[in-house]
Amino acid sequence: MTAQVFDAIDQLGVFQVYTGNGTGTGFLIDERHLLTNSHVVAPYREVAVEMRDRSRVLGTVRRVHPRRDLAIVELERPMTERVLELADEDVQRAKQPVHILGFPVGLPLSLTEGVVSHPRQLLDDQVFIQTDAAINPGNSGGPMLDDAQRVVAVTCSKLDAAESVGFGIPVADVRAFIAGFRTQTEAFGLHCPACEELIAQPTRHCPNCGTRLDEHDDCGDFFRSPDLQPVSEFVEAALRAADINPVLARHGELSWSFYRGSALVRIFCCCADHVNFSCRLAQPGRSGLRELFAHLLSHEHAPFFFDLNGSIIRFNHVVHMADVFTPSEHPALIARVGEFIARADAADDILIERFGCQPAPDTMIDRLDSPDHGA
Repeated sequence: MTAQVFDAIDQLGVFQVYTGNGTGTGFLIDERHLLTNSHVVAPYREVAVEMRDRSRVLGTVRRVHPRRDLAIVELERPMTERVLELADEDVQRAKQPVHILGFPVGLPLSLTEGVVSHPRQLLDDQVFIQTDAAINPGNSGGPMLDDAQRVVAVTCSKLDAAESVGFGIPVADVRAFIAGFRTQTEAFGLHCPACEELIAQPTRHCPNCGTRLDEHDDCGDFFRSPDLQPVSEFVEAALRAADINPVLARHGELSWSFYRGSALVRIFCCCADHVNFSCRLAQPGRSGLRELFAHLLSHEHAPFFFDLNGSIIRFNHVVHMADVFTPSEHPALIARVGEFIARADAADDILIERFGCQPAPDTMIDRLDSPDHGA
């Protein structure tokens, strides 16, 4: 079975989910809908879902159950990868083999194996499947599969104080959650943590039982837009000005990444003083190094600059945090960020074609040959 799963791993409908808080995993329940954990998407109503070719599509959160930690995301277009089958309910047993698919700590799609340690472990008045399979940050929301590649649980958490103690939400709860969604008519619905009433409109208290929502499992957060830090407001304004959807670029807290042409642009804060814009463009060839380094060190690139990180040539721009907190500086800064992004798209072409460099591992090779590349 393990070999079969590995052989078909890229064909399975399991994807990485990105928000402004971090990343997680989700899997297809049909060609347009992804199931994941509520804590993976919270508190956002829009998320990014990355495809196999590293492009991203927009996902809209349609239904959440914060108490049971489940969410359904509607994708902007149908997927072609395989929809995973749900296992029969309540057939799991101790020592049954399980296989966990996901994106641990942001790594590519991978699989870990273990067994069911306890099929009905009671924690916080809820039942979970306990497993000894390795679970790491980024696995949350992914499928826990049996030997027939059917979903027996949704991976949700692990005990930090212990080794090989992870948990999944049993398939019976998953089936019930999906069945409720199939009859949902509202654009968005949130389950009350006390009575499970489906709430579709912003409210402080559950209209059915009176439970105060903002005191339970981040329930209230889904009904208001997340407050952005000043750094995030600046970066996302710059991205919008460059015709880039900030939702699709979010890569965790104070981190963004996106492709402009063939170049992967990363934005991050490495310290309290700077916002960094960086592209890993190319690797030097074996000849013409004098001409290459003369080009890289030329003042013509200012205010941008190249550096060499190991064997990778990077193109960089740094914005001082003091300027980020000075709104009057924003128009000029945003225009400069747009210029940096445009230059990054053309820079790898120049390094490869003029100076004989090799593409960096992050480079979208197929886009280098596009007629619009660098335009």
